[in-house]
Order: sequence, then structure tokens, then C-alpha cells
Amino acid sequence: MESKKISNKPRNFIIDDLRGLGIFVMIMIHTNAYFLQNKIAYTTLELSQFAVILFIFCSSYLSFQKELIFTPQSFFVYVKKRFLRLIPPYYFFLAAHFILIYIAQRKKLTQQYILNNVFITGGVEFNWLVFLFLEFTFLTPFLYVLRKKRLKLFMFFFISSIFSAIIFLQYTPLPYSRYFMWLPWSIIIIFSLFFVELEKNKKFIIGATLVSGALFFLSRTYQHLTFHSLYHYSNKYPPNIYHLSYGIFATLILYKISEYNLLKPFRNLFAYLSKYSYSIYFIHILVIYIVTIFMKIKFNWVSFFFTVLILSVIVQIIMNRVWSLIFPRKIGIK
Repeated sequence: MESKKISNKPRNFIIDDLRGLGIFVMIMIHTNAYFLQNKIAYTTLELSQFAVILFIFCSSYLSFQKELIFTPQSFFVYVKKRFLRLIPPYYFFLAAHFILIYIAQRKKLTQQYILNNVFITGGVEFNWLVFLFLEFTFLTPFLYVLRKKRLKLFMFFFISSIFSAIIFLQYTPLPYSRYFMWLPWSIIIIFSLFFVELEKNKKFIIGATLVSGALFFLSRTYQHLTFHSLYHYSNKYPPNIYHLSYGIFATLILYKISEYNLLKPFRNLFAYLSKYSYSIYFIHILVIYIVTIFMKIKFNWVSFFFTVLILSVIVQIIMNRVWSLIFPRKIGIK
């Protein structure tokens, strides 16, 4: 798949803001999960449940900012490049994870646990996101082609994805959701595609904000009336319209907040977190494990969050220094 840039734009500070904020609140979600009895920690965790949707939106947005031209050879190059970007960091993380498990919880390191992690079919809870982005390697260009050349099929796929997200209001969470969660998650890819095409259209932005907000309110009301959990964790494996509409609504609001430079005081931090978001995603999981298993320190939800955040950034800086010594011309992990 070849790409021809529409224009020589500088680095998009809005996307950096959103992706940096995404990893920032994702770390908060994973640390606050240890303090659900605290009302503030629980509330901030729930309010931050747009994190994954921000990641998908940013990735899709950057892909659709290019004019994609397909040939069999270029598509193979594209898939190879994506897999090389996604797979090696995961297995580096997995090796470190296995070492820590062997030291602290050796009985947990069974053959089945190892195989599930290696083939990303289970094991450590957080690897579902790696599996999803591998699926998106094929799904994103597929939807782009449908949108450009097969509009009827594109609309059929779009309607099917919305229907699945509505169905999952009552059937979430489900075991083995990682094998079919790509269908409702594709709503975010399609939203991103529309957004790239219409982001300068104020009516679209206002309409999308109102529609996503209304869908969130209606689905939340439905979940409440049917005694289904309103906890986002219970609504995103696979994601239903309640979780997705909230994420889209939050993304639109945050996009405008960034556009008006209201996140400027945090821009340097978010830019760094954005640049290394994928590796920091794995690093913070290891840091949480080390802090909770090996460090006998009593934290509250605030100190735990900032400890994990700061240690994760420090580890990333050290990795960058080591990487620059080994490969002087290739600094960091993009």
C-alpha cells in the first residue's frame, strides 16, 4: 500500500495532545483500579474510559490523512511494517513479564499461560489491545477501500457494526470477545474516516457531538432500566453502544479543547507520551506489577498513579538512551 501525503503538514499537535492524554488516563485507569472503594478514584476511572477510543481515533485519523493507493506488493509492505511495529515491543514486554512472574509467582507460569500470551489468545489481560490493533492492520485499509469504491458495502458494514454494538448492550462482557470485538470497534475507524473528510464542517462536528451524546444518554438509560451494569468495564468486552458513544462524545469534546489550545500547558508532556505511547503502554504494566508485588509501600490512589507514571517515563528515557547508543541514527521507539 503506497501513500501520497496530501500536504507537508507539521506534526499534528492535536493528535499528540489526544494520544498523550490517552496514555496518561490509561495509566490512571489501571492504577485507580486498585482503589475502587475510593469514590474519587472510581469516578475518575469511569470518566477516563475514552482512552482506548482516543488511541484508535488517533491511529485511524493519521492513516486517513493520506491518500492510500493499493497494489499487492505495497499492501504486503504495509502489513509487514505494521506487524514489525506492533509485534516486537509486545514480545520484549512478554519476556520481561515472564521473568517477573517466574521470580514472584512461579506457579502462575504454566504452559497454557505461556502459550496464551505468546499467541495473544489470553494470558495477561492487557494484550487484547495488541490483538485488536493487529486486526485493524487489515480492517483499516479494507474500510478505506469500501468507502472509496464500494459505498453500498461500506454502508452495510457500518450498519452491521452499529447493530452489533446495540446487541452487546445485553451481552457484554462475553468470553473470547477478542475474536469478534473488531466489528463494534470498527465504528471508531468509520467515525475517524468521516471525521477526516468533514472535520472543517461545523455542522458535522456539532451533529456528531449531539448524536453521540444522545446515544450515550439513551443507552445509559436503557442499561439502568434493564439492571445492566453501568461500569464501563462491563460494557467494553466487546464494546457496546453505551461505551462507544461515550468515547466518541469525549473525543469530539477533547479535540475542540485541544484545538483551542486549552491543553497547551501540558503539551510537552503529552507530546512525549504520544511519541512513545505504545512502548509506555507496556512499560507501565510492568511497573504496576513491580510496585504492587515487590515494593512494600502503602499508596493512596494519587501517589500510586504518579509513582507509576514517573517510573514509566524514567524507564522510557533510559530505553531511549540505550537505544541511541546501539543505533545512533535511530533514537527512540516511534
